[in-house]
Amino acid sequence: MARRKRKGGSNLEAEALRTQATHPDLIQQCNMSYWNRYNSGGSSSKTTESSIAPYNASLSILRLKKVGFHKKVSDSSVQTEINLWYITKNDSTKYREGNLPSFGQYVDSKALVKAVNVSKLKEDEIQHPIRALFAGLTIPGQILGQQLAFSGLPNLVNFAKAYPVGWGGLSQGMAVFDLSIGAFRGLPSGYVFLDLSPKVPFQQFLNHPDFEKMRKREREATRIALTIIAKIHQECEASTPFWSQDARTQPQVQLVNFTDVDIDLLDDKQLLMYWEAYFRESSKVWYQMNFGEKLVEMIKSIPHVDDIHERVTSLAEPTPTQDYSMSRQVRLGTTFTSLVGIYNRRRTLRVLHFHATPLLDRRLVAIIARSCPNLRMLGIYDCPNLHIGDSICLLDLIHEINSTRAPGQPRIEAFDFYPRYNAGPILGKTKPEEDASTYGVSWKPVRIDAQQRGVFAILLQVVLKAKRMGLRLLLDKDSAFMTYLSRLPFPPLQILGFLDGLYRYLDLIKARSTNKDAVKQALYDVLRPVRSGLESLDKDWPSYYLHEMDKNMMFCSSCGYEYLQDFFAQSAQFAQVHTRICSACTLRLWLDEESDNDKGDANVIWEPYFQNWQRSEFNQDAPLHQHGQGIINLRSTETERPLPPAAQIGPNGEPVGPRYVEPLMRDNKVHKDSLQNLPDFVELFQEEIYRVAMHRARVLDARQATDTILRSFYPSDQEGVKAYKDVVPDFNSQGPSRTPKDMCLTSHNFESAALFFETLQNKSFRDQKAYRNSNQYNPTGFW
Repeated sequence: MARRKRKGGSNLEAEALRTQATHPDLIQQCNMSYWNRYNSGGSSSKTTESSIAPYNASLSILRLKKVGFHKKVSDSSVQTEINLWYITKNDSTKYREGNLPSFGQYVDSKALVKAVNVSKLKEDEIQHPIRALFAGLTIPGQILGQQLAFSGLPNLVNFAKAYPVGWGGLSQGMAVFDLSIGAFRGLPSGYVFLDLSPKVPFQQFLNHPDFEKMRKREREATRIALTIIAKIHQECEASTPFWSQDARTQPQVQLVNFTDVDIDLLDDKQLLMYWEAYFRESSKVWYQMNFGEKLVEMIKSIPHVDDIHERVTSLAEPTPTQDYSMSRQVRLGTTFTSLVGIYNRRRTLRVLHFHATPLLDRRLVAIIARSCPNLRMLGIYDCPNLHIGDSICLLDLIHEINSTRAPGQPRIEAFDFYPRYNAGPILGKTKPEEDASTYGVSWKPVRIDAQQRGVFAILLQVVLKAKRMGLRLLLDKDSAFMTYLSRLPFPPLQILGFLDGLYRYLDLIKARSTNKDAVKQALYDVLRPVRSGLESLDKDWPSYYLHEMDKNMMFCSSCGYEYLQDFFAQSAQFAQVHTRICSACTLRLWLDEESDNDKGDANVIWEPYFQNWQRSEFNQDAPLHQHGQGIINLRSTETERPLPPAAQIGPNGEPVGPRYVEPLMRDNKVHKDSLQNLPDFVELFQEEIYRVAMHRARVLDARQATDTILRSFYPSDQEGVKAYKDVVPDFNSQGPSRTPKDMCLTSHNFESAALFFETLQNKSFRDQKAYRNSNQYNPTGFW
């Protein structure tokens, strides 16, 4: 049968809509005791209501405060977790004021690359009974080092800080690659590979002998970028800034078709003019083809100055008070140096950690992990191109690798993951009228209806897949991933309350509990955080709790999973059945397309290596834990939609036959998590492709330098030309401060989350809307 492939549905971006219902607060009805409710027969609805104990949002919170968290969620009391949340909120304030630059980072790997020359240590500096234990080149030392690394990168950091000498010995049995110097710290050996990118102050980078090689590389990268700028500026000549009114309104000149000119009819002066015009236009076209039209137009907008090379050099370098930031050219070269090290050790590696690796993306992780047949533990921390949504495809990757390994071959048993955390800009580096907030999941505020539901939908898959695989570390109470979740600016208890309800629900289903109240209450505690602040909870008892909750599953045409409807943004809930997109896929799309702080650079640089990669391909889905089927299940893996049957006309000329219903299938994928059709590891080292990728890195460096120059030359409006910063997007800015119009639609920062928790969560939805529509707005708040 012929099949057709749909190019996307009507719902590629979930809209953040709110219910218009203005119901009175009926929470007090739930204070009626279950034992005092009559059960005198009547309709089946009344019988159902009388057999189920009342439960709603207020009772859910009271239960949590009384009973505490599930043992897998937290050992702390509810009040302690609230206090810890406010400490995190205060830390975010300190960060934005410039007093806590490490906020949002999971770990600082600087202690792991600090040189300790063990050969020069006096023998009595290491106590004899434990001396051999920390000798990394011995079998006991390698076993200890492997076990420490297996438990996560923070344990290595803590050990290195507490006992530098011991770490100096232990690290001799590992491969420690320091991206900040572009080389290994010591000779690589053993079963552990650490790919580390510690922060380095630029002043230290300029003066410390460890960075001599990198300084040389950076000087060469700067020279190449400036040569590109100067050459294009010379050949294409300066012109009116591309954003100016003159440039936009001047008539388009029809270019001469040089092949139509009979040069034999031209005199010497005309011939000279012809060849000048010919070479000028051909140079412009050549540079646009090789460096991109955007870069050429930017460089042509630089005014004609005699000392452009010196001006560019002085503007392109960061100030000594900033941290050292690698150029794209050096990032690519250093990344390949580390890739060569991993490739050479791929058959012996058992533990692999990446920390703040600048160009690491999900596809590169897949290529590396698939090539390491003995890998048992993977750790990824603070890598800028890996967001919370990537936790799903990385779990799918681990399942795929484990399922293809032969019996007796080791499996990947542990996965530690700290996604990129968006701490936001520092107040002193933003304009007063611009937003400067911590949003955690995303850099800028996004529509909260899809964001909030999306985070919980992603978290639901992560829990059920990791639990089914028996994967260690990822969801441990003190793991990197749980630490990340605890730092997100959601209202206190919202995420932990979701996990508490989910673990209770899974336990009850596993035990085949006959306690209907316990099961329904656990499920409600899963869904309440998903819906909180987005829709009315006022009539949850009895209307939602008895007649709506867990009654309606919806299918996602992007991923093929079927969720309870609460995990779909409200606009998606009203879309056609076969075009709906869940909030997890919507959020993952938004995070995939973020381009702030150079996040898009990796895609540009790696593109030549992934010619056969298609974003629409699906990974091998890791199975979900069977006890979560009442909340989510994989409904369809079909991707090609069949053509509808031909219309049939009856004898009276009217159509006959049953109405055609579109089948449910995942033919509308929106995000880019595919890890299929990737090259083998060895294919990454092709010299021709490397040259293409390096050229792209040079163009990116030149574009960033040109952007800095234009901001310097056009800092304000002058002679009809607007300030450059006012007409081009600043990808490191969060945009204008939020206004009352969007405060009710965008994701929380810490201030708005605190406001909601302290003031609004116990109010009726009508009161919440009234507060939102009043003049009592918090300038940086949500409502």
